Amino acid sequence: MISPGLIDEIKVEIYNTAKCTLGQEWNYANVISPFSRIYLITKGEGYVLPNNKMQKLKPGYLYLVPSYTLCGYHCVEELSQYYLHFSHHLPDGLKIFDQTSMANEVKALPIDFHLFERLLEINSTLSLKYTDPNIYEKDSWTNNRMEHRANHIQLETEGIIKQLFSRFIRNDSSKTLPLQKQSFIQKSFKYISNHLYEEIRIEALANLACCSTDHYTRKFKKITGMRPMEFINQKRIEKAQELLITTTMSQKKISEETGFNSQQYYTRIFKKISGRSPEQYRKMGGLI
Repeated sequence: MISPGLIDEIKVEIYNTAKCTLGQEWNYANVISPFSRIYLITKGEGYVLPNNKMQKLKPGYLYLVPSYTLCGYHCVEELSQYYLHFSHHLPDGLKIFDQTSMANEVKALPIDFHLFERLLEINSTLSLKYTDPNIYEKDSWTNNRMEHRANHIQLETEGIIKQLFSRFIRNDSSKTLPLQKQSFIQKSFKYISNHLYEEIRIEALANLACCSTDHYTRKFKKITGMRPMEFINQKRIEKAQELLITTTMSQKKISEETGFNSQQYYTRIFKKISGRSPEQYRKMGGLI
């Protein structure tokens, strides 16, 4: 569903990467992170549970846990893996998971092991101090940002992340939307992303698509599975989750930054979508 032009403009940002061996202490439930994770398993046995669906971790495979995915982790005895925590977005803040179908498990290529080794070599200071998400997700990652690195390191890091990330993009032409629907939904996503902190009226989205509000709502839901306001609130809460974990911004300020017309409404929608209040989410560092 992503056009070649948009593919060229995917931006990535690294947060953490390292190789580690874990034991039975790697046993966490209900983790929601504002960044995505890629694991390359080298030895042992474990499980991830994205959206409460158990997936066995097998040596020689790559695994992707998208950002804002409710997930659990479990190690049977001992598990060795490379890990990468990163963010990614398309122009104007669009999310790639809104644009195309992604796999969660793929067979690693021989070069992927070398790519991870090189990634670690040029980003040797980005290992996690703690494996407990309840601890490390509370930290701000501002010191890990790409602009703090030399140009050649930044360029090579971005290239490696994009190569690893590309393994998960499904190239199923049968699931590709017709060009007319691609244009419709991409314009909607772009408008929502650009006006997330403002009041977004369905009439404005419908006018952008040159159709009535009823027709727009039906078409949007058919493509995304959600009504427009459900999608907008989902994106606002995702942004709020990121701000809660990565900043010390007040709840009132976050509610304003994410486009809610009142802090009370923001709190109610946050709890409806995430299962916890914003205060609980911040206190638990993303663990809910």
